[in-house]
Amino acid sequence: MAARPGQRICIVGTSGSGKTYVAREVARRLGLRYIDADSHIWRANWEAVPRDEQYVAFDRATAEGGWTFDGNLGASAEDQLVLSRCDTLVWLDLPRWQVMTSITRRTLWRAITREQLWHGNVERWRSVLSKDSMVVWAWRSHPRMKRRYEALFAEPDGGRTLIHLTSRPEVNRWLASL
Repeated sequence: MAARPGQRICIVGTSGSGKTYVAREVARRLGLRYIDADSHIWRANWEAVPRDEQYVAFDRATAEGGWTFDGNLGASAEDQLVLSRCDTLVWLDLPRWQVMTSITRRTLWRAITREQLWHGNVERWRSVLSKDSMVVWAWRSHPRMKRRYEALFAEPDGGRTLIHLTSRPEVNRWLASL
Protein backbone atom coordinates (compact mmCIF):
# COMPACT_ATOMS: atom_id res chain seq x y z
CA MET A 1 0.00 0.00 0.00
CA ALA A 2 1.15 3.52 -0.76
CA ALA A 3 2.49 5.71 2.03
CA ARG A 4 0.38 7.94 4.22
CA PRO A 5 0.50 11.57 3.04
CA GLY A 6 1.54 14.58 5.07
CA GLN A 7 -0.42 17.81 5.38
CA ARG A 8 0.69 19.69 2.22
CA ILE A 9 -0.12 17.45 -0.68
CA CYS A 10 0.36 18.06 -4.41
CA ILE A 11 -1.62 15.80 -6.73
CA VAL A 12 -0.08 15.75 -10.22
CA GLY A 13 -0.70 13.91 -13.48
CA THR A 14 -1.78 14.61 -17.01
CA SER A 15 -5.16 16.22 -17.73
CA GLY A 16 -7.88 13.64 -17.25
CA SER A 17 -5.97 11.54 -14.72
CA GLY A 18 -8.29 12.49 -11.85
CA LYS A 19 -6.21 15.14 -10.08
CA THR A 20 -9.16 17.27 -9.02
CA TYR A 21 -11.23 14.36 -7.74
CA VAL A 22 -8.31 12.91 -5.79
CA ALA A 23 -7.23 16.28 -4.34
CA ARG A 24 -10.78 17.07 -3.21
CA GLU A 25 -11.25 13.60 -1.77
CA VAL A 26 -7.93 13.68 0.11
CA ALA A 27 -8.79 17.13 1.46
CA ARG A 28 -12.19 15.89 2.62
CA ARG A 29 -10.83 12.73 4.24
CA LEU A 30 -7.92 14.47 6.00
CA GLY A 31 -9.68 17.73 6.88
CA LEU A 32 -7.41 19.88 4.69
CA ARG A 33 -8.05 22.87 2.46
CA TYR A 34 -8.38 22.15 -1.25
CA ILE A 35 -6.52 24.51 -3.64
CA ASP A 36 -7.74 24.52 -7.24
CA ALA A 37 -4.73 25.62 -9.32
CA ASP A 38 -6.90 26.51 -12.33
CA SER A 39 -8.82 29.07 -10.30
CA HIS A 40 -5.50 30.90 -9.78
CA ILE A 41 -4.50 30.58 -13.45
CA TRP A 42 -7.73 31.58 -15.22
CA ARG A 43 -10.07 34.54 -14.87
CA ALA A 44 -13.56 34.81 -16.31
CA ASN A 45 -13.86 34.30 -20.08
CA TRP A 46 -10.71 32.14 -20.05
CA GLU A 47 -8.46 35.15 -19.59
CA ALA A 48 -5.09 34.05 -18.22
CA VAL A 49 -4.00 35.60 -14.94
CA PRO A 50 -0.61 37.34 -15.43
CA ARG A 51 2.31 35.24 -14.14
CA ASP A 52 3.28 37.71 -11.40
CA GLU A 53 -0.29 37.65 -10.06
CA GLN A 54 -0.33 33.84 -10.25
CA TYR A 55 2.79 33.72 -8.10
CA VAL A 56 1.21 35.96 -5.46
CA ALA A 57 -1.98 33.86 -5.46
CA PHE A 58 -0.08 30.57 -5.16
CA ASP A 59 2.10 32.07 -2.42
CA ARG A 60 -0.96 33.13 -0.40
CA ALA A 61 -2.76 29.83 -0.95
CA THR A 62 0.14 27.62 0.15
CA ALA A 63 1.81 29.76 2.81
CA GLU A 64 0.10 28.26 5.84
CA GLY A 65 -1.84 25.30 7.07
CA GLY A 66 -2.56 21.96 5.50
CA TRP A 67 -3.79 21.70 1.92
CA THR A 68 -4.17 19.64 -1.18
CA PHE A 69 -3.24 21.11 -4.56
CA ASP A 70 -4.17 19.76 -7.96
CA GLY A 71 -2.18 20.85 -10.97
CA ASN A 72 0.77 20.13 -13.15
CA LEU A 73 4.05 21.34 -11.74
CA GLY A 74 6.67 22.53 -14.18
CA ALA A 75 9.56 24.97 -14.15
CA SER A 76 7.61 28.20 -13.51
CA ALA A 77 8.36 30.13 -10.35
CA GLU A 78 4.88 29.54 -8.92
CA ASP A 79 5.09 25.79 -9.63
CA GLN A 80 8.49 25.59 -7.95
CA LEU A 81 7.11 27.52 -4.96
CA VAL A 82 4.28 25.01 -4.51
CA LEU A 83 6.66 22.07 -5.00
CA SER A 84 9.05 23.49 -2.39
CA ARG A 85 6.23 23.76 0.13
CA CYS A 86 4.61 20.38 -0.33
CA ASP A 87 5.54 17.49 1.95
CA THR A 88 3.82 14.88 -0.23
CA LEU A 89 3.76 14.47 -4.00
CA VAL A 90 1.15 12.11 -5.45
CA TRP A 91 1.55 11.19 -9.12
CA LEU A 92 -1.51 9.80 -10.90
CA ASP A 93 0.33 7.91 -13.63
CA LEU A 94 -2.58 6.27 -15.40
CA PRO A 95 -2.41 4.53 -18.79
CA ARG A 96 -3.15 6.77 -21.74
CA TRP A 97 -6.33 4.87 -22.63
CA GLN A 98 -7.78 5.49 -19.16
CA VAL A 99 -6.88 9.16 -19.31
CA MET A 100 -8.39 9.54 -22.78
CA THR A 101 -11.61 7.82 -21.75
CA SER A 102 -11.92 10.08 -18.72
CA ILE A 103 -11.04 13.37 -20.43
CA THR A 104 -13.34 12.68 -23.37
CA ARG A 105 -16.27 11.82 -21.10
CA ARG A 106 -15.60 14.83 -18.84
CA THR A 107 -15.17 17.30 -21.71
CA LEU A 108 -18.34 16.18 -23.50
CA TRP A 109 -20.31 16.24 -20.24
CA ARG A 110 -19.15 19.77 -19.43
CA ALA A 111 -20.04 21.00 -22.93
CA ILE A 112 -23.49 19.36 -22.84
CA THR A 113 -24.39 20.57 -19.34
CA ARG A 114 -22.53 23.90 -19.59
CA GLU A 115 -21.12 23.11 -16.16
CA GLN A 116 -19.60 26.23 -14.64
CA LEU A 117 -15.96 25.99 -13.73
CA TRP A 118 -13.88 28.61 -11.87
CA HIS A 119 -14.99 32.22 -12.37
CA GLY A 120 -18.01 31.16 -14.45
CA ASN A 121 -15.99 29.66 -17.31
CA VAL A 122 -17.62 26.87 -19.33
CA GLU A 123 -16.25 24.50 -21.93
CA ARG A 124 -17.80 25.43 -25.25
CA TRP A 125 -18.50 23.13 -28.18
CA ARG A 126 -16.22 25.31 -30.30
CA SER A 127 -13.26 24.43 -28.07
CA VAL A 128 -14.30 20.78 -27.61
CA LEU A 129 -14.02 20.23 -31.35
CA SER A 130 -10.88 22.34 -31.95
CA LYS A 131 -7.17 21.63 -31.99
CA ASP A 132 -7.10 23.42 -28.60
CA SER A 133 -9.49 20.89 -27.06
CA MET A 134 -8.67 19.39 -23.66
CA VAL A 135 -8.95 15.98 -25.34
CA VAL A 136 -6.25 16.91 -27.88
CA TRP A 137 -4.16 18.51 -25.13
CA ALA A 138 -4.34 15.35 -23.00
CA TRP A 139 -3.34 13.14 -25.94
CA ARG A 140 -0.37 15.32 -26.83
CA SER A 141 0.81 16.05 -23.30
CA HIS A 142 0.53 12.54 -21.81
CA PRO A 143 4.05 11.38 -22.88
CA ARG A 144 5.63 14.71 -21.87
CA MET A 145 3.96 14.69 -18.44
CA LYS A 146 5.04 11.08 -17.90
CA ARG A 147 8.66 12.02 -18.62
CA ARG A 148 8.42 15.11 -16.38
CA TYR A 149 7.15 13.17 -13.38
CA GLU A 150 9.45 10.20 -13.95
CA ALA A 151 12.35 12.66 -13.72
CA LEU A 152 10.90 14.36 -10.65
CA PHE A 153 10.37 11.02 -8.88
CA ALA A 154 13.92 9.94 -9.79
CA GLU A 155 15.44 12.99 -8.02
CA PRO A 156 16.27 12.93 -4.32
CA ASP A 157 12.93 13.51 -2.61
CA GLY A 158 14.05 16.39 -0.38
CA GLY A 159 12.29 14.80 2.58
CA ARG A 160 8.99 14.65 0.76
CA THR A 161 6.79 11.55 0.61
CA LEU A 162 6.43 10.28 -2.96
CA ILE A 163 3.31 8.31 -3.89
CA HIS A 164 3.13 6.84 -7.41
CA LEU A 165 -0.29 5.44 -8.37
CA THR A 166 -0.67 3.67 -11.72
CA SER A 167 -4.31 2.57 -11.99
CA ARG A 168 -7.78 3.64 -10.90
CA PRO A 169 -8.11 0.61 -8.57
CA GLU A 170 -4.78 1.54 -6.95
CA VAL A 171 -5.96 5.15 -6.52
CA ASN A 172 -9.22 3.93 -4.97
CA ARG A 173 -7.43 1.57 -2.56
CA TRP A 174 -5.10 4.38 -1.49
CA LEU A 175 -8.02 6.76 -0.92
CA ALA A 176 -9.85 4.09 1.08
CA SER A 177 -6.76 3.68 3.29
CA LEU A 178 -6.96 7.32 4.35
